[in-house]
Amino acid sequence: MSRNGARSMPAGLTYCKHVRDQLPHLLKKSRQSIKGQTLINQVIISAVFTLLFSSAAAAQLTPEQQAAKDRGIALYKQSDWYDSQPLLKTAAEAGDRQAQYYLGEAIRLSKRYTTVEAKKWYEAAAEQGDLYAMLRLSSKDDLCRYMGTCTGKSGKQWRKQAIKIARERAGKGDTEAMIVLFTANQGLAWLEKAAEAGDGFGQQLLASAYKGGGGWFLIPGNREKAIEKWFKASAESGFPPGMYLYANFLYEHGGSEADVGYWLKKTAEAGHIEAMVSYALNIAHLPERYGLPLDLVKAYGLTYMLSKLEGGGIGPTDGKRNLPRIAEKMNEQEIRQGIAFAEEWEKTHPPLSYFDPIYGY
Repeated sequence: MSRNGARSMPAGLTYCKHVRDQLPHLLKKSRQSIKGQTLINQVIISAVFTLLFSSAAAAQLTPEQQAAKDRGIALYKQSDWYDSQPLLKTAAEAGDRQAQYYLGEAIRLSKRYTTVEAKKWYEAAAEQGDLYAMLRLSSKDDLCRYMGTCTGKSGKQWRKQAIKIARERAGKGDTEAMIVLFTANQGLAWLEKAAEAGDGFGQQLLASAYKGGGGWFLIPGNREKAIEKWFKASAESGFPPGMYLYANFLYEHGGSEADVGYWLKKTAEAGHIEAMVSYALNIAHLPERYGLPLDLVKAYGLTYMLSKLEGGGIGPTDGKRNLPRIAEKMNEQEIRQGIAFAEEWEKTHPPLSYFDPIYGY
């Protein structure tokens, strides 16, 4: 079984898986506290609030802090929840909302529950308007609530705030907010709006929701057509999980081997770890099923990168297992070329990733 719980595919094609909204509240408080003052004083104080608030939201990072954030998120997305933490903390302490959220996630996942430290960073991100952080803080399954270690605003309060802000943003066309509303069980219609607006993640989620039985389809066959439509739209938007799931859909529904191979290659070249495992084996012809030409140097280089990953998931495990199999078909010079290929790839491509959802497991 894969991360998404779908059946596995043979021949290595394994199936995968915003703070400005607080501003009106802050300005309201400032207006209440300066009643009787002149209009010019009100403007000045409001401007100061705006400046401070915008600074918190933007969290201008130094080059070193930005580099730490980028590397920390990259490690997090490789399921390296331990090594990512000190890097994310560098940017989180500088006020970066995204780093705060991911740091909370990394701590939660490494400890297997929301600790006081994780909750602190979720709250920091949520106070800056991060909707996913608000959802985490509203979780009813949070162990810290059962242990009595949770303090501050209640989960119900955070949920109410998340939905209110998300509705405001969604009304302005924010597709992430639409997806958050769907995630918060506010209806499939929000996900359909995100997909129709061209959000690749929303399109993939909608296809998956239809595949899982969501929505109503009175005419036989229309469900499958809708699933294919949205997986394909997500793939064509360049969203790697959408590409991978579309390749899987084609495989399961009699699509041509060439089309499956095309999307497998595209997904792997986008840095999708699970797709890369499969693609490398196919271009090494161990075996080859999708009309992909033999390229042992590339296969070795991709697998070499996978073997060097330090997080969890199938990447490093399969990389270490498959590397000797590919090397058996190569000479020493070709192996050196494969390592050089990997080094060049890392300079010219984004970091490898499992592309798990922001609000994942």
